[in-house]
Parts: sequence; C-alpha cells; structure tokens
Amino acid sequence: MTKFSPTEVYKDRKVFLIGSTGFLGKVTLSMLLHRFPNVGRVYITVRARSPEESETRFWNNVITAPPFDPLRERYGDALDGFIRDKVVVVNGDIAEENLGFTEEEAQRIAGDLDVIINSAGNVTFNPTLESGLRTNVVGTQNVIAFAKRMKRPALVHISTCFVAGNRSGAVWENDDVLGYFPRKHELKGVEFSVDAEIRDCAKMSERARAEAKDAMMAAHFREQARQRLDEEMRDADDPDALGLAVARERKVWTRNRLTELGIERAKFWGWPNIYTYAKALGEQLVAAETGIVRSIVRPSIVESARSYPFPGWNEGFTTTAPIIFMALKGQRQIPANEKLILDITPVDLVSSVMLAVAAQACVAEPKLVYQAATGAANPNNMERIISLVGLFRRQQELEKNDGLRLFREISARFEPFRVSAERFDATSLPMMNNAAKKVSSLLDKAKPRWGGGRYEGVINRMKQTVDRVEEQTREAKEAFEMFLPFTVENAYVFRSDNVRALFESIREDEQQLLTWNPETFDWYDYWMNIHMPGLKKWVLPTLEEEMRA
Repeated sequence: MTKFSPTEVYKDRKVFLIGSTGFLGKVTLSMLLHRFPNVGRVYITVRARSPEESETRFWNNVITAPPFDPLRERYGDALDGFIRDKVVVVNGDIAEENLGFTEEEAQRIAGDLDVIINSAGNVTFNPTLESGLRTNVVGTQNVIAFAKRMKRPALVHISTCFVAGNRSGAVWENDDVLGYFPRKHELKGVEFSVDAEIRDCAKMSERARAEAKDAMMAAHFREQARQRLDEEMRDADDPDALGLAVARERKVWTRNRLTELGIERAKFWGWPNIYTYAKALGEQLVAAETGIVRSIVRPSIVESARSYPFPGWNEGFTTTAPIIFMALKGQRQIPANEKLILDITPVDLVSSVMLAVAAQACVAEPKLVYQAATGAANPNNMERIISLVGLFRRQQELEKNDGLRLFREISARFEPFRVSAERFDATSLPMMNNAAKKVSSLLDKAKPRWGGGRYEGVINRMKQTVDRVEEQTREAKEAFEMFLPFTVENAYVFRSDNVRALFESIREDEQQLLTWNPETFDWYDYWMNIHMPGLKKWVLPTLEEEMRA
C-alpha cells in the first residue's frame, strides 16, 4: 500500500481555517505553518467590525500569542514577512450567510480553496438555546453552503466525542451519525431528524419571546424592576430608570428561559447539556451532505500541549481547570466514579489529527468520523487522576516559602479524595450552600423594620458576608455539577481505530511532523510535569481573578 505524504499534499494548497483565534485553532494554525511551510496560503477568520480591525486583532492578539513561539524561533525578524506571504486574514462570521462576505468575496475566496477546516464553535456548556445553535448549527449550515462554492468541496468539521450523550461503553467511529440520539434504544420507534429539531427550536424560541410579552409577565417584570431600584436606592418612580430596569428584567428572564428550555430538550433526547446537543445537530448536518468531501473530527477533552508549541501550553476555561483549581485551594471532596476513564487528549495531538484528516481530504475521501481520544489505547481513570491532583497539591504546599512551614506541612496532608455524588451533596459544597441560604434568610428576618441604627448595620455586614459565601459555594457547586456527566455518570470508551489507521498510512519519514502516539504516554509525567504546571502558569491565575471579581 502506498503511503501518503502530508508535506507533498500541502505543497501550494490553499487552506481555510475557521476558528483560528481559539485555543485549538491557534495551535493548529501554528503547527500547519511550522510543519508545512510550503503550504500555498492559509485563510483565517478574525471576527471584527471591519477588515482593518480584523487585521489589527490578528497582529496584536493572535500572532503574538505563545503558540507561535516556534515560528518566532525559526524565522526571527523574518516572521512578519513569512506570515504576510502565507496568511490571509478575512473578517468573517459563520453565523452570517456567506460567512459575512459579499457575494463576490465569497466566490473569490471559495474558488481559491482546497479544503476548509471548521473549528469554530460555542463551547459554553449551557448557553441560551439560540446562542448555542447560532454557531454550532446555523454556523455549520453556513459553512456547508460556503464549501459548496469550491471547485472541489472538501470540509473537515470539528465536533466533540461527547456527542455520544448520556451512555456508557464503547463509542465507535463507525456508529451511525444521521438520526442518532442517546436514548434511541430507550425510545423505541422514535425517529430523530436534525431538520425537525432546528424548526422546533426556532418555534420554541418564538414562544418564549412571546411569553415574555404576556401582560402578567410585564407586571411581574415591573414589580421586580421597582424592587431592584429600591434596593439600589434609586428612584423607582423615574420613568426612564424604571423603563430600563423593566427591559433588563425581561431580557434576563428571556435568556434564562431559553437556557432552561434548551437544557430540557437536550436532556430529553439524552444529551447532558446544550453544547453536546448542538454539536450533535451540527455534525448530523455535515453527515447528511453526501455530495461533498466531508469528515468529522471528534476530540475528547482537549487539554495542555504535550510538546507543541511547548509542553504545558494551555489557554482559557478548560474542563479540568476548575476542579484542579478548587482542589489546590483546599476542596477535599471530589465527586467521581473511580473506574471512569477521563479521556483527555493534548491539544497538539488533536491538531495533528485535524491536519492529517485535512490533508487526506485534499486528495481522497476520508472516513466520515475520526475520534481524537486516548482512553481506549491508554486509559487513565478518575481514582488515579484525583490521587495525582492530591500529590501535586502536596508539592505546591511544601514548596511555599511564606514563613508558615508548620501550617504548610499540615495543609499538605489534607489531600482531595473521591466521594460519591450522593455524599458530595450531603456533606460538601451543596450542603454548605444550602446552609448559607438559610442563614441569609434568617438574617433578613432579623433585620429591624423600623431602622435599627448600629444593630441594622451589623446585620447588613453579616448578611453581606453570608451572601458572598452563598455565591462562592453555589458557583463551586455548579462547576462540579457541570462536569458530573464526564466524571461520574458516563463511562465512555472512545475508540480511535480510524485515527490509528490514518496515521499508519503516513510515510514513516514524516510521522514526526504529525504525531499520534497515546499508547506511549506516561500519564504520571503528563499530569505532574506538564499539565498541572501548565494550568498553574497559564490558566489558574486568570480563573482566580474571575472568581474574585
């Protein structure tokens, strides 16, 4: 069998990378330019108010980021010239028809392309239903329509392994995509249609917005607005202030209502949140297009780089960051299924899969689904991960030189440990949150109605402290609950047979350019010396600032 050369494939090819400003997108763009400098041209979208602002954002915020350090090391002062020769920045938005381009621009760009890689997406677990669908579904429809303008339409669509939904066991790359929903075997005789879902979601959004205009709801918003203005010691009889406050209450209610409806719909079909539901709809749209070259890449949890651009690079709100952050701050009880495999794939391996599939799509018809996951080849379960987090916390405590040696030695012994979800609810953050709510309510009742001078001031200060505790424990509780489907409930084993076969088909002298070798990972080394130090340097400081805000 003749093996293929990504270097030869990418020579003079034109690639459109959508979503190049995110964590995964920046690493992929940097790797493409570093490993395949003979690539013809790379179009990238940077959403902004004007083409000039797109260029400014790219040069100020994207190319200056750490993922491009290897290119800076290679080209030095010549980097600007290399980038200007290879990269075309366009002001595009996949939520808009023609990706926001004019008809002429769309045809010109599409006609110059060999492959599109769409890694754009809303990765918030539970946005409003409309927001989740705008990028992950409507955006996908727009990218497909744009791809059809190409001389040879070829699309690589980035999804997620977790479209599998609430289920356990092996998840195979050749499982059905079209018509899939996680409760398929439970809801006998029920058919799932992506087109019907899109129509029904639009109707649901319209009903929610109509409900917000109901006379009773209008009175409710007015009552809440007056109460808020009174609490803020503002004039509730000022028509301008009251009008703005009423509009705000309606907007908040509508947003919350659309989120509730989206979560309810996702969970009915068997997905744990709006994100996985919307991503599943998006990839079913891609799978339905049999007249184009298309492939779906599903990463598992994308985390710190193993080697490229350098070990430990991470960015943004990653899945493990909040749990590790709280454990390092002293949260001891971690709800988890000890045997469950937490499938994590370093970002550079995911980028390698994306670029390998895109190269294949330029010259042949790739498989429909590639799962960039490590759990089948090299499983790492929650029990071991929690013990590694505890070991890292102990090291961090003992390394602190703050004059509190005895305290640090005692603190280092309080390591996190696994508990069931039931015990977590009864004895940890949810219990503390409920207690704070009750104390806050009692303080409200204890506040004198006649104006109690110093006594009222003491009550108010106590209530502010208790309310802050309630807010912090609620946010921490919600963070743990958000990840329960991945740490407690669903014991996935994501198979990556198509990925392995694809990388085996690459010429041996080029396999160092695009790497897929999860079976060789030493998870102890990755977590202790790469992943957690990377989070500590690149992610946790920002997370701490956000939680203090």
